[in-house]
Amino acid sequence: MPIEVASTTEQYKVNPLSESGVKIFDRTVLTLFSIYGEVALVALAFVPSRFLPAEDAIILFQYSRNLAEHGSITFLANGPHVEGATDFGWMLLVAAGIRLHIPPLWFSAGMNVLSLILLAVILLKIAEVQVSLLRLLAIVGSIALMPQILAAASGFAVLPDAVLLSTFVLFVMRGQLERASLAAFVFCLFRPDAVVFTIPLLAYLIVRGPLRWKNAATIGALFAAPGIIYFSWRWIYFGELFPLPFLVKADTHRVLGLFVPHSLHQSLIYLLFAIVMLAPIILRAEARHLWLIVPLVAVPTFFYWAMRLDQNVAARFFFYLPLATAIIIAANWAALGEHKVLVFRVGCLAWSVLLMLPLSREVRTFRDEQFGEVKSIAEELSHATRHGTILTSEAGFIPYFSNWTTYDAWGLNTPEFAHRPLQSSDVGRIRPDLVAFHPDRPESCLVLPSWSSSNYAERSWPHLTRNLTIGAHANHYELWLTSFGSEFYRQRKHWQYGEGDRECWLVRKDSPLYPEITQALRNHHGVTPDKAVALEEEHDRLTPEARPAG
Repeated sequence: MPIEVASTTEQYKVNPLSESGVKIFDRTVLTLFSIYGEVALVALAFVPSRFLPAEDAIILFQYSRNLAEHGSITFLANGPHVEGATDFGWMLLVAAGIRLHIPPLWFSAGMNVLSLILLAVILLKIAEVQVSLLRLLAIVGSIALMPQILAAASGFAVLPDAVLLSTFVLFVMRGQLERASLAAFVFCLFRPDAVVFTIPLLAYLIVRGPLRWKNAATIGALFAAPGIIYFSWRWIYFGELFPLPFLVKADTHRVLGLFVPHSLHQSLIYLLFAIVMLAPIILRAEARHLWLIVPLVAVPTFFYWAMRLDQNVAARFFFYLPLATAIIIAANWAALGEHKVLVFRVGCLAWSVLLMLPLSREVRTFRDEQFGEVKSIAEELSHATRHGTILTSEAGFIPYFSNWTTYDAWGLNTPEFAHRPLQSSDVGRIRPDLVAFHPDRPESCLVLPSWSSSNYAERSWPHLTRNLTIGAHANHYELWLTSFGSEFYRQRKHWQYGEGDRECWLVRKDSPLYPEITQALRNHHGVTPDKAVALEEEHDRLTPEARPAG
């Protein structure tokens, strides 16, 4: 973790690379962390030159572009007001970058580099350790060892959010009520779920001193009142009480009515990492600020367990766990004494055992999910004689690069389907020129006799893709296939085009844009209908899992 790496040498009061102080192991690891920190900063800065952002990241870029170019927060240019981009502050920043003619991914890359440096500085401030270049780079390197660095590289505001959270905690620990209140408000503008961190910590500030009413009044004036004004404005502006992604993510089956099993499962390795890292501190009688475990670990964990975490790229929603661990270690750094080296080495071991493989998997996934073909198809559609309509489960690249009217079948950006799951009859009602979706691997792009219904009502991904398939089949669409993700992914799996993991493109036969849509697909390795149907039939024959969902 960042802090345990950065200041291991404080125990020795020497330069981290001196021969006399730190033992060979510690000195070598610190050197490697520092070198890796430099590499990480350079890599983040130049990600846009080689890689594309993630689907959900580019959805936010679409909102930012529409705000910058049309002055309103919409999913479609000149369309109705829609709150599908929940990271309001991040959307505003990206829109400002667009106004300055900075492409969104390059703007995101610049903010990542700045945020990574600032986060290292703030953690050193919490630890009350003097900032130096070597310590800074070592912390940067240790942060970049977290799998969530791939989410940052994919265009998500993981690192700016981490800076806001750690800054807020620093103000709370110093008892700086006014600054903490303002930082909490800004943090909530960037992430609405930040309330699960800010409210418990602000409550602590109210009760910690004798002037409770004065503290409450200050927080009310600088945090609650602006928050109420913002919430009221967005309710009027969007006509929705909650953001659309919240409605979708809250609409799911829960164990005991409380927890989403997949969300709980995804968090476990990061919870275990936090427990292992914090154990040497918790077991010490001199431990300080352990109360931070409640607002930084326990409360948000229960919240995220209760939510469906769509597009949890590189476990980005759980970055708060290693960050909270770093903050608590930093808060105890001065009191650790000779145990600093123990914490440092436990951190190295815990990362090697628990997070090294997840990091390598996320690097591979990052390369797999480069949607170059989808981007190229969408760009070619943007040059069609006129723009048509698309119904899709993938609401990032296709609408962003095509500029076609697009309905988000999952509902994150289309209010109708956020309030209720899409039905098969919606395909015929909308009559899109193109239906595009990415089915789960066992699922089919053809209507199967084994399916138990002509319309699936529960909100789940298999139900969504089945409803799209059934609705399109009933309304005279033909099937095309492309390989999902990157060429690297297809070749790594030894799949031919359209085999294995694939995208389904259903083209309306009587669409006036049929020739241009099919030509765009053909130009970018689209598998033609006769071969696509044969591939799907072979897939269904070899996939006994293609049975009724639920």
